[in-house]
Amino acid sequence: MQEKTIKQLKDYYPGFDELLIKDLLNYISDKSGDKNLIDPLKLDLAMGIGRVGVKEMNLASTAVVSCFLFYCIDPKKINVDDLATIFGNETAEIVSGLIKVPVIQLDKLSIQSENFIELLLTISTDVRSILIKLAEMLYLLRKLNDEIKPNQIRISSEISVLYAPIAHRLGLYAVKSEMEDLSMKYLHPETYKDIAKKLEKTKASRNKYIDQFVAPLEKELKKKGLQCEIKGRPKSIFSIWNKMKKQGVDFEEVYDKFAIRVIIESEHENEKANCWQVYSIITDKYIPNPRRLRDWISSPKTSGYESLHTTVIGSEQKWIEVQIRTQRMDEIAEKGHAAHWKYKEKKEGKGKSDWLSEMREALEKQEKAFDATQDKDKAKLYTDEIFIFTPNGDLRRLHEGYSVLDFAFSIHTSIGESCTGAIVNGKMETIKHQLKNGDEVKILTSKNQKPKYEWLEIVKSTRAKAKIKRAIKAITYKDSNIGKDAVKQKFLQLKIDFNDVNINLLTEFFNYKSALDLYQAVGSGKLDIHKIKKAFTRISDELAEEKIHLEEELKIEAEDTRLKSKQDYLIISNNLHTIDFHLAKCCNPIPGDKVFGFVTVSKGTRIHKKSCPNAPDMFKRYSYRVVEAKWNENSEADQFSVRLHISGKDKVGIINSITEIIANEFKLNL
Repeated sequence: MQEKTIKQLKDYYPGFDELLIKDLLNYISDKSGDKNLIDPLKLDLAMGIGRVGVKEMNLASTAVVSCFLFYCIDPKKINVDDLATIFGNETAEIVSGLIKVPVIQLDKLSIQSENFIELLLTISTDVRSILIKLAEMLYLLRKLNDEIKPNQIRISSEISVLYAPIAHRLGLYAVKSEMEDLSMKYLHPETYKDIAKKLEKTKASRNKYIDQFVAPLEKELKKKGLQCEIKGRPKSIFSIWNKMKKQGVDFEEVYDKFAIRVIIESEHENEKANCWQVYSIITDKYIPNPRRLRDWISSPKTSGYESLHTTVIGSEQKWIEVQIRTQRMDEIAEKGHAAHWKYKEKKEGKGKSDWLSEMREALEKQEKAFDATQDKDKAKLYTDEIFIFTPNGDLRRLHEGYSVLDFAFSIHTSIGESCTGAIVNGKMETIKHQLKNGDEVKILTSKNQKPKYEWLEIVKSTRAKAKIKRAIKAITYKDSNIGKDAVKQKFLQLKIDFNDVNINLLTEFFNYKSALDLYQAVGSGKLDIHKIKKAFTRISDELAEEKIHLEEELKIEAEDTRLKSKQDYLIISNNLHTIDFHLAKCCNPIPGDKVFGFVTVSKGTRIHKKSCPNAPDMFKRYSYRVVEAKWNENSEADQFSVRLHISGKDKVGIINSITEIIANEFKLNL
């Protein structure tokens, strides 16, 4: 088999190095698992695609080797680094580009064609990857008669929408026309047959008309010493159909169903002058339409196309399109930049890389759309963009560096909010995983997943960030309402008043910044609602303890309220003058004493001396209820309750003597 394959390769590409072919076939055999056998179907496929590439696009040995490696070996077994070592970096790059070319689903074609072209540009570092794919598509089209109807529809649709436009941009007009015609044959068979039948029916009269038109031109050109070949050929079936649709006319009303091509033998330096000389001869014989003159010699198309086009009136008042070009220009017109490949691939350095760059530039620069259904805007390619595929073949554009989570939100908000990770190229990845160009990504979701604040550090998309913030806000609001209802119900069970004082105590007890945070924690399940009972058990213990210490204070509360301008002589916690407070009877603080406030459950704030015997226990066990307090130096208050401890010798009438002294001294009625 190896000898047969070597002969076939050398037949259609005589310059192929036989030693290189043997190395190639041995490598493929090793990868296939059988050193003596290569899958004949794969070999035939690679051979057929290689032939098309060589004939239609002038591809040479490097591209042909890449073609065989890609189509004969399972892509999963291809190691690009190995290819670089054995066959060179260029071959490795071409094969790498081929591996990355994705499959587009049929129902996505109409909206993905422009994205697909841009994707090919970003994943293919060597344009020959794209040329080989074009060769593959043309090869498949030519064999499409052997396929079942669904496959005919799928393949022809993909080629007409995705690959014919690429051939057009590269100036591969012969390839483009054949792709369009063959695709139409399977997509619109009745229309195709009808136009083909009418072209065949009018062939004899058309050829006769062409001969009559050409005869005087040939005579005059020969007289001027110009070596020219004049061809008359019908327009492609697809282009005629397009004209019928655009102009809203029948086949018979399309006036330019064929074109005349004048191909001149000319030295490079004389090309322009010779073309205009021929133009002058033609327009002397036939009246031209000045508005239909197209000069692509002075300003070639981005594909490299050079030619003079004019439309003249022939006999029977028929408009005839005439194309004037040299042999070199004609080859470029048929094969675009690829026409130079046979000269450039054998060379190294700048000459070769220039043509690679020019071919890539031809793809990047989009001219006026050839799609009959719509005009495209000029493509703007973003170097920081990547293209990602869903399992359904949907193509999405993201910025470089975006994560799985960014991609999930780009699909749909609900997908992003429930995202738990993804399967990227068959491998499980986290939501943080950064995606690469051409990745196929299947998002994994869970109904239990909820957006979190830390997600804002993962995503880069401003839209994704906004969606996460909105989701968190909505979840917080919902959880807060649920939590508030739960706390209220728990208070009812525990027979605790649901008021701001008790809620604030609970908030401080659990170290939350606000009541809203407390409710949200309960609603989301972060705080067990049953812990509230434990919290208030501790608070109840506090109350009992305070009751012991403050019994006497409660008895004289009425007296405290009579003190002059009580709120004026003490400042509590950030200059709050109007807070409800009482002086603790356990230590009886007076102006000048160092004091602090202690928030009780139901009796406001108690003011204690810092030296109060109960102070250490309060600071240790209930520090969250301690507030700052100090005396107001500007207060005019002069009456305070104090406790006097008097010691002396016991004798008859001593109590009466003490009370008399106090009554006379302070003018009190005891």
